[in-house]
Amino acid sequence: MQGKALRDVLIQAKTHGARWAATAAQRVNRGDAAGALLFLLATTALAVITVRIMGSNASLSFYDLLRLQNGGDVRGSQSTGAGIYALLWLLAVIGPLLPSLMPQRAARLGYFLPLALWGIALAGVASQVRELMNATRQFAGFMGNSRASRNMAGDMASSLWSSLGFGFGFYLSLAIAVAFTVRGVAVLRRRA
Repeated sequence: MQGKALRDVLIQAKTHGARWAATAAQRVNRGDAAGALLFLLATTALAVITVRIMGSNASLSFYDLLRLQNGGDVRGSQSTGAGIYALLWLLAVIGPLLPSLMPQRAARLGYFLPLALWGIALAGVASQVRELMNATRQFAGFMGNSRASRNMAGDMASSLWSSLGFGFGFYLSLAIAVAFTVRGVAVLRRRA
């Protein structure tokens, strides 16, 4: 009897899920859906930052940067999840679809979620860079607070900056976030 009840529940879930998916597909703005799909690809599949160290290149996607902010390191970032940042990322991906799916005025704020995610990620990266700069200052203090040790710490920091490059995912995801923000402002002004 339990097998039949489970099968009936799965059949009903499949029927209702297909109906909800069809309704959502009809209601979602196609431009917003295309933008959300591009944002998904730009943040997961395309490189945002490329680091060139000792002749090798390491490319990190936007989602990989979120994993790093969650406490992973560059080598172990694949095994560490993004934690709360994964939820924020998911909200940023589906946020622009909310105005089409929900009639509430607050759903229009979904257009601003990709830019908010960018702000959160930028704040995290700035914090990590500040920690790295503090570590180089401490290293300079450890080596003796001479002019040569300060120059060496400065050279280390400048070589780190020169080894960084922005990938196509950086520009594409930022452009999409700005486009959704502009669209959100236009929608809020139109319906105010």
